[in-house]
Amino acid sequence: LRKKAAEKMSIQDALKISGYSLETNSCVINPEQSFFLGRWDIIVMAALVFVAVMAPVQVSILTADDNLSFLFYVSSITDTIFFIDMVMQFFVMFQRQTNFGYSFESRHRHIALHYLETWFVIDFISIIPFDFINTLVQNSDISKLKAVKVIRLLRLLKLARMARAFRVFHHIELRMSITYGKLALLKFFGILFIISHWLACFWALTLVLVEEDDHTPRWIDAFTLKEKDMIDKTKDTPWKLYITCLYFTSYTITSVGYGDIGPANIVETICCTIMIVISGISWAIVLGQVCGTIAGLNQEEQDFRSLMDELNSMMQDRVMPGLMRYRVRSYFLSSKLAQRRNRHKRIVHQLSPGLQGEVVMMVNRRWMSKVSLLNQVMILAQGGTKNAAKCTSFIVDVSLKLTSSAYAQMESFGVDHTLYILIRGLCSGRGRILRTGSVWGTDFILSDTRLTENSETNALTYIEVTALSREDFVNLVDKHCEKNLELRRIV
Repeated sequence: LRKKAAEKMSIQDALKISGYSLETNSCVINPEQSFFLGRWDIIVMAALVFVAVMAPVQVSILTADDNLSFLFYVSSITDTIFFIDMVMQFFVMFQRQTNFGYSFESRHRHIALHYLETWFVIDFISIIPFDFINTLVQNSDISKLKAVKVIRLLRLLKLARMARAFRVFHHIELRMSITYGKLALLKFFGILFIISHWLACFWALTLVLVEEDDHTPRWIDAFTLKEKDMIDKTKDTPWKLYITCLYFTSYTITSVGYGDIGPANIVETICCTIMIVISGISWAIVLGQVCGTIAGLNQEEQDFRSLMDELNSMMQDRVMPGLMRYRVRSYFLSSKLAQRRNRHKRIVHQLSPGLQGEVVMMVNRRWMSKVSLLNQVMILAQGGTKNAAKCTSFIVDVSLKLTSSAYAQMESFGVDHTLYILIRGLCSGRGRILRTGSVWGTDFILSDTRLTENSETNALTYIEVTALSREDFVNLVDKHCEKNLELRRIV
């Protein structure tokens, strides 16, 4: 008995797994429910972008006087943001694996221990105020010592905070509407930009590792003769130095290799070798992934083009006249959207029953409101009554029973005892012009054909319609009315 009791899941356990536990500590934050955390992640992501872009520039290109400007204060603000975020991580729930799947850990002690064992060290190192320490050292009497270089290089440890981007992205992913193909392209172009930027700063860093006072040849010396009559020299102008380093990095990554800039000492040779290895691997990976992503980004369009090629070959082999070929091509070109709607219908099938009801009523509300019977059922489904769920289920089944059809210009169609909804195009019937969104055949429920209006319709343009037959509708009514007296009364 104890074993069986242990295997059973209580309601409270189920709530804990879903993150809705009533006993959850009020001081912890559920990342999937917290509105504040969603906004905070955007602020943290902005701070991460600033660190990824400006931290290497501050270390490799900007001097102490430059860092005492606006950038120094912005860096202090980002350090404050990261400190607050580090404190918050002691209260943010995390997912852990259990026998019942993944659940959110709501016990504060376990949350704190998990953070200390995982990301705390990286986050703590990244918030050490190396900018402030470097400024103090530069202004002191020991600013000429080699230790200053070490402190300056330690500021690059702030880049360890970039690991936070993966955690932030996981929270933002649920709120994105962009396709994963486009997201992959943006990601790879972003990675290429970051790698180019970091390598440019890495090449500029060689001028920090080997200073002018060391009396060692440097790559920047090649610009001395070229700029002897210029006031703003490259080595003394941050933006010129960065553009030059980015230029060298760009043709190193793309393997162009103009050769006008190159290493002049052993330190620069080592750094250049590292850059060649990193840039070669990165370029190959990014180029391959981007080509693969672009190739599969619009698979629907590629399939359609293959279909059109086969169609043209078929019409050429059958020696069809030009007018017939034009009409057939027009039909297939116009039916692209209808094919996409059919794929959307398959997606709806994969949703849970509750979500199916919400999506179906949102999509079909416009035309259902024009059918008196269905409109009454839809009102009950949204009314919050005890039969609301059953009425929603009925609406979902009706929507899934709809069949899509397409007709070319000047075609006639229409079957008795059938409800029609015009999705696209213009057609004529019953003495009037029917536009997109029009509904006819609302008397399809009547069994006697003599009591129904003529359903014959002519397509004036290419049209798309969805239809519901009386037989399918009656079968659904018989299925649902057994347990839903309100639905039986309406019918």
